[in-house]
Amino acid sequence: MFTNVVILTAGQTVYFGPRTKIISHFASLGYNCRQHQDPAEYFIDLANTDFEGHGDIVQLINGYASSAVAVRILNAIHADATGNHPIKSMLLTTPSPLQQFLVLLHRNLLNNVRNPGIYWVRLVTYTTLSSMVGTMYLSSNPKIVATDIVMLITYVNIYLVFLSIAVLPFFIEQRAVFLRERTNSGLNVGSYVLANFLGAIPGIFLIALSSTLLVGCLAGLNSYGVFLLVVFLSLVAAENLMHLISAVVPEFIIGMALGAAIFGWFILVMGLFVPAHAMPVYWRWSHHLGFLSYSFEALIFNQFGDDSTPAGLAVRAKYIPDTVHIGRDVAVLAGNAVAFELLFGLILYKFHTGRR
Repeated sequence: MFTNVVILTAGQTVYFGPRTKIISHFASLGYNCRQHQDPAEYFIDLANTDFEGHGDIVQLINGYASSAVAVRILNAIHADATGNHPIKSMLLTTPSPLQQFLVLLHRNLLNNVRNPGIYWVRLVTYTTLSSMVGTMYLSSNPKIVATDIVMLITYVNIYLVFLSIAVLPFFIEQRAVFLRERTNSGLNVGSYVLANFLGAIPGIFLIALSSTLLVGCLAGLNSYGVFLLVVFLSLVAAENLMHLISAVVPEFIIGMALGAAIFGWFILVMGLFVPAHAMPVYWRWSHHLGFLSYSFEALIFNQFGDDSTPAGLAVRAKYIPDTVHIGRDVAVLAGNAVAFELLFGLILYKFHTGRR
């Protein structure tokens, strides 16, 4: 793990040189490290005058000063001090935003893979519940009617989004790392935000794909591709909203309460409990504000848009406005995801500077 090792005692150098030479150096002074003994602990104990059993400190200091290791180190220091070094190479100390982005993206991807609490636990949970939901709403069951499918679609959409709250503690932990790195090395906020955004995409897509395949195949839903896209964008928007909340709240308990309240609000006004056309005017603005309204509208239209049966027509009349357009709903979901991430970056840039 180390190229060079330094051991000091009473302000004097006992050893400073390559790790590979330390055992032979001390052996030449009569201090042999046994085969199965920890060399680092052994040599530190030799130089530590606070405890009994230490070595002859004067011998250790003089032995190093006259050693070939010390001569080589002093020659290297002298050559470095008198050598000519281009000024340009001394100035290239801060990595570019692109370099920072690539490093941060790689780190985020590794963290997402290694930390089971970020995506793996959710993936197992979603897969299990999607299997249960799919088998409850089997397409071969003639007793399942159109209104039941509405509840199925609603549950899948709401549950997938709501469980995004679970990642909030990890985002707040990452914020502490961000503050330290921005203070110490001038971390680029744009690189950090973009790396966070793109690093989350594979895990979110895997969750959306698993849920779509299980629920869609078992329940016989229409247009798997549209269903997958809408669910995926809903999850991305929810994840980015958690990014935004993590930049605002001081601790994760407050953040989880705030996130649950926002999702509860969006669920209430998305058009399931009170259809949009029947919603009071003074609450209709919140229906248009919540991104769940657009995912609910798009998923219902995807399933019943071409259904000409009396039950299908009744669902369309109740839940789907005449102006519905899946392309527009998808664009709004994507816009929400981008807007949340931009606000996240703005708050980090303005308020999380790392300065006291």
